[in-house]
Amino acid sequence: MSNYDTVMCYLRSNPLKNITPLKMLTAYHQLMDCYLLEQGKEWGVVLMMPADAYYYDRQVYPEADYVVLMDYTSPELLPDLIRRIPADARLVFKLQEEAGEAIAPYFPLTPVRRFYSYSSVPGHSYIPDGQATVSSRLDEQLLPLWMENGYTTEEIEDYFQDGAFSVAIYGELTPLSTCIVFRNEEQIWEIGAVHTAASGRRQGLAARVLRTALHHTLERGYIPRYQVQDTNTPSIRLAEASGLKLAVKLQHWINYTPQQK
Repeated sequence: MSNYDTVMCYLRSNPLKNITPLKMLTAYHQLMDCYLLEQGKEWGVVLMMPADAYYYDRQVYPEADYVVLMDYTSPELLPDLIRRIPADARLVFKLQEEAGEAIAPYFPLTPVRRFYSYSSVPGHSYIPDGQATVSSRLDEQLLPLWMENGYTTEEIEDYFQDGAFSVAIYGELTPLSTCIVFRNEEQIWEIGAVHTAASGRRQGLAARVLRTALHHTLERGYIPRYQVQDTNTPSIRLAEASGLKLAVKLQHWINYTPQQK
C-alpha cells in the first residue's frame, strides 16, 4: 500500500475513534485495497479487506467478500468514497453509527452487531493486584479460559509473538481469572479475553485482573482499549465499575442476505 503512512497519520489524529481501521491496517495492510481522497484540508479513506483475512470475520461472516472500513472529515467527500466500493460484492461494513446512517442511502444495510469500546480517563491511575501474575510468555494453562471467549490458539500465539502479555490470578496452581493485553496498533493496546473460571466467579477476580491489566498498560505508555458487545451486560458493568469511559460505538452492517443452513 503506497499511501500507508499518510493514511495511518490521518487515522491516528483520533486513534480511539479510528481504532478498528488502525488495527486492521497494522495487521493486514498488505492484503487491503485503500482509496485515499484529499481535498484541501479535508480527507477521506475507504479500506477494503478480504473477509477471510481475519479470524473473527472468517467465523462470523463466512459468506462475505469484503469488510469495508472508512472515515472522512467532510460529508461532501462521501459520494466519491462510495463510488470506490463495489456494489455487487457481499459486504460487511464496520463503522460508527453516524457513518452507517450516512451511507444507508447508497447501500441496503442490515445491522447485525454493535460493540462498545471503553478506555481509561486521562490522569486516572490503577493499583495492580498483588496476587496477580503478569507474564509475556504464553501460559498454556490459560488457553482454555481465553478460548471460552472465542479466541483461537493461532490468534493468541500471534498476539504473544507481537508482544502481548497476560494477567492471571491462580488458586494454588489452577488459573481462576485472566486476560490478555495485545497490540491493536502502535498507540492502542486491547485488554481482551477476560474470563473467570466457574470456580472463581462472584469473588471480584475479573475486576482485579482488569485493574492490573490497566495499570501495566498505562505504565508502558499505551492507550488501553476494552471492547464489549452491547449484549454483554456483565462485561459492560465491569468496564464501568473499573472507571473506564465509553469512547466509541461501533456498528456492523451487512449488505447481503445470509444463506440458510
